[in-house]
Amino acid sequence: MPDQNIKNIEKIIKALADKNRLRMVYLLNEKQDLCVCEITDIIGLSQPTISSHLRLLENADLVESDKDGLWVNYNINSRSGLFSRKLVEMICKDLRKDKQIISDLKKLKAIDRDKICGRGNK
Repeated sequence: MPDQNIKNIEKIIKALADKNRLRMVYLLNEKQDLCVCEITDIIGLSQPTISSHLRLLENADLVESDKDGLWVNYNINSRSGLFSRKLVEMICKDLRKDKQIISDLKKLKAIDRDKICGRGNK
């Protein structure tokens, strides 16, 4: 295996080596186009912390972002390699019965972007 592949795999594994980033990957795998406000509301960490976690996931090519009007939307990277896709798939499959993940999914279903991002009154 060439050195570059080892470095990429190491970067991916390090990016996933945090429970909150695993939660984010699961959420993004379940629903497309989540913004930082939504993820912050579900995970319960500060916006700068969430943004930092998302940057790490983006740098590992696990997550991608795109600007949509007022929001920057985050998604699982649709162009990531087979290793990343299979790893995310396996992680999500194994986490689906985790109590924290179940709680996160309930919050995800009830989330109202306009309300939590403070733009509901405009």
